[in-house]
Amino acid sequence: MKKIELLFPKLCNIYGESYNVEYLRRCNPEIEVVATSHKETPAFVEEDDISMIYLGCTTERKQEQIIEMLRPHRDRISELIEKGTIFLVTGNGVEIFGKHIEDGDRKIEGLGLFDFHSVRYMKRERHNSQFIGTYDDLTVLGHRSQFSFAYGDFQESFITIEKGIGMNPDTKLEGIHRGNFFGTYSLGPFLILNPLFAKKLLRIMGLGDSLCFEKEITEAYEYRLAELRRTI
Repeated sequence: MKKIELLFPKLCNIYGESYNVEYLRRCNPEIEVVATSHKETPAFVEEDDISMIYLGCTTERKQEQIIEMLRPHRDRISELIEKGTIFLVTGNGVEIFGKHIEDGDRKIEGLGLFDFHSVRYMKRERHNSQFIGTYDDLTVLGHRSQFSFAYGDFQESFITIEKGIGMNPDTKLEGIHRGNFFGTYSLGPFLILNPLFAKKLLRIMGLGDSLCFEKEITEAYEYRLAELRRTI
């Protein structure tokens, strides 16, 4: 069995992010999901057989709470990243792993595992957009709805944007990537939006690459890609 740890699903499921893990579970009977409450110590702290860790989008207030819950385990997270454990982090969850988050006069220290910082623009309208980008030989789709942007040189970026914006409006680099750590501002069911990337994660876990409803979600991906190339 391959274990996937779903972190804090009651706090980090604003746009249905938890279904990313549920979808993988349905793809392969060899996957076991460990759902960790925000009141529990993450399983990855003591268990060595966690193949993948998932963290989704949350509110700004809960984001700060999650940073403090994960801070005692920073070294363990760093160890797992270096070991090659898969991490998939979506929405503003990516900001938790940066150096800090600026919110007006406040500076909220992050986990400091990646060399970037984020800035909240809470007095502005929420930014909403979609993007098309590339990762290795894959075309990746995403959509965002956020009050904050991230800044840095992004030498460890995940996606190169073809259409849309990156971590902020002045860069075409999106997300963070190191080893098998993948973070993106994209929201919601990222793996259903991107069946080719879902296949990649399954292969990394050594589970082949058969997908649940593969024909249907591949057709939906191709249709969405054509529409976005036409409209963005």
